[in-house]
Amino acid sequence: MKIRNYTSLAALIAIVAATLVVSGYKPANAETDGNSMTAADHSASADRVPAGLETRDLVLTRVFDAPIDAVWKAWTDPQQVMRWWGPTGFTSPSCKIDFRVGGKFLFCMRAPKDFQGGQDFYTAGVYKKIVPLKLIEFTQALADKDGNRVDPATMGMPPDFPREIPSALAFKRVGNKTELTAIEYGWTVGQMRDMSEAGLSQCLDKLAAMLAKD
Repeated sequence: MKIRNYTSLAALIAIVAATLVVSGYKPANAETDGNSMTAADHSASADRVPAGLETRDLVLTRVFDAPIDAVWKAWTDPQQVMRWWGPTGFTSPSCKIDFRVGGKFLFCMRAPKDFQGGQDFYTAGVYKKIVPLKLIEFTQALADKDGNRVDPATMGMPPDFPREIPSALAFKRVGNKTELTAIEYGWTVGQMRDMSEAGLSQCLDKLAAMLAKD
């Protein structure tokens, strides 16, 4: 499976750079109210990969040397997000967050100048559930500068690239540190999933570096 051009690669990075936990996933230490969507709900409600292809959730867990309030703020304060959003070499010049259930977000990621001339790429979504300092459920997808969803196919993505990813973040207090579990739900097994994991890992590295400075 080949990426058609650098624009496609950057668009891929834009959607996979976020740390995610599938909304249907219920972390053992995250409180829920019984209204969380299940994996079946996600499959039925989101634009997923073609039927018959093998899928596998991407799961990463990282412990940050920072209190849970700081890690939570890093995901909910636009000024904080702009300090670490995107993989290595990318910056975030703007971020909009309406942090409430039903609220929307729009994250911008800017490529290095020698990579498509420093082009901007956008990720947008809707918050589905918020449990303070424990769980954030949301959706995310490729978007334009106004937050309108963009069909991955128009950016050169292969047909198995998801048009929308049901997502969430699970937070756990571990003494004075914070454990964050991240899952990207339902990726088709293959190069796209592998690149998603690489982008996610780099993003977590940048987040850890930012928290270490504060």
